[in-house]
Amino acid sequence: MKINRTAVRIARNLATLQQAGDTGWAPQLRELIAFQKIADVLGTEAAFANLVGIAPLEDRDTVAEIVTEAIGRPVTALALGRQL
Repeated sequence: MKINRTAVRIARNLATLQQAGDTGWAPQLRELIAFQKIADVLGTEAAFANLVGIAPLEDRDTVAEIVTEAIGRPVTALALGRQL
């Protein structure tokens, strides 16, 4: 499927945390496919920011931390327009 290896590693790490009960969300195959489509068009930085942005609010900090560790730089959630 040619999905970014770092994104797959992040998904696996989050799935492990989810199984342990440390987080409630981990990206599924559909999110990884969407990640790759975004990366192909907008680049991996935007795709990682989107991955953080689609995580539920209660898990977003954990997802951002895992993504930041994996890529070696801070990532914030991709947002369009004003947030309420």
